[in-house]
Amino acid sequence: MEYTRDLSGAMEDVISTVVSGDFLSQVYHREHRVFPGAAEKIRDVFGWDDLNQLLETHPLRSPQMRLSRDGKQLAEAAYMEARTSRRGRRRVRIDPVKLRAALSAGHTLSMRYLDEIHPGVSQLSEAFERRLLSDFEFNLYASWAPTGSFNTHWDDHDVFVVQLQGKKRWRIFGRNEFSMHPADSAMGTPPAEVVDDLVLSPGDVLFLPRGFWHDPVTEEGPSLHITGSIPCTTGLDLARWLLDELREDEAMCAELLRFGRLEEPQEVLRKVRERLHGAFAEEDLLQRFFAARDGAQFGRFRLGLPDVGPAPAA
Repeated sequence: MEYTRDLSGAMEDVISTVVSGDFLSQVYHREHRVFPGAAEKIRDVFGWDDLNQLLETHPLRSPQMRLSRDGKQLAEAAYMEARTSRRGRRRVRIDPVKLRAALSAGHTLSMRYLDEIHPGVSQLSEAFERRLLSDFEFNLYASWAPTGSFNTHWDDHDVFVVQLQGKKRWRIFGRNEFSMHPADSAMGTPPAEVVDDLVLSPGDVLFLPRGFWHDPVTEEGPSLHITGSIPCTTGLDLARWLLDELREDEAMCAELLRFGRLEEPQEVLRKVRERLHGAFAEEDLLQRFFAARDGAQFGRFRLGLPDVGPAPAA
């Protein structure tokens, strides 16, 4: 896909506007906040023509692309068609007529990993990664009717919502107290009290922390927005990093015998517990952990083919 729009300066300006003041110390991971018009300069990063081109040129299937309404996913057969070529190759692709009908009936089109297939959104994602020192990925949501796609739910990651076209109403409830484990299939029950009821207009940005119940519904369509997902750093990440740091430690590498005298493996366990307790008690543990993560190489995959010389003489 040819991409000639240079919005790098505007992207940096937008991120500087959002990630400023008390955002990192008081808002990030903690509470939601709206930034009216903050993304006005980068609304051209992705539009309806871009979406049409992706749908025409990429073999998008579930789970990367889905159609949903009222919390239920639409079966692919309702908007895809399978064809077999003269050579016997079977291809599954979008049926334009069925897709238009499903979208007109109130289904929302969602697309994961938009930053992996669109150059402009990839640049925006990389700019966020540099500023927040975290992985970052963008998903897309397009809807044409005042219906919801996933019902009231919570996410296990922080998100930045960038409204590009149309208006979206967001009802935000309290934070989930049930579980934050990403493998949990049961969402729990959302609180009855609405914390905030707001409408995002084109160019607005919403930050929503992990775990907050929310119910987005198209207020005025067609609506197009992208959400940047930020995976959270957990104690499990710390434990994994620490174990990797201790992979050559004498106590951690002692052989744990299965057969023989019972006191032998118990002695190994005692040494392991002492070593881990001491490692977790080190005063600079968190500083070293975050320094290691800050030193990780974020950014997009770059491929450089070998130089192509002049054509050989005939």
